[in-house]
Amino acid sequence: MRKLVSTIVMFFLLGGAAAQAGPDRFSVLLGSRHVSASGFNEVNPGLFATWEGKRFGYTLGAFVNSYERGAVSATLHKPFWSWEGGALGGFAGLAWYPEDGRRIDTHLGGDIIAIGGIQLRHERVFVQFLPMREGGAKGLVSFGLTWDVESGGSF
Repeated sequence: MRKLVSTIVMFFLLGGAAAQAGPDRFSVLLGSRHVSASGFNEVNPGLFATWEGKRFGYTLGAFVNSYERGAVSATLHKPFWSWEGGALGGFAGLAWYPEDGRRIDTHLGGDIIAIGGIQLRHERVFVQFLPMREGGAKGLVSFGLTWDVESGGSF
């Protein structure tokens, strides 16, 4: 299992490195809301680094998941609409949910799960929606703050 996770992380690191040496954006995950469900952890601190490519962006991150355990994810995203200060698009990738991945419908074996949805970024705020069917939830809305590295990282 660790070999699979290492391979996935290396794939995204190499893809991000090919896009540019350092990340273009950092994001801080603050929390989430499970639509039509309760009993999940809604405080999900995490840190993500994003490399913007010509066709896709690559994001790697670590966070506290809905089961109150550490998790990591690697995703690709594609903006469909962009404007000054923001973008709307789709994303897909993999996440490692140690001890919990097997109980999620989208698990690919072990504790690796497939994730995906839509994301909106405007200025310093981002919101993502992921459809899901766990624990009665009809979806997951996650949110946080983001900034461009070129802006000096200031809020």
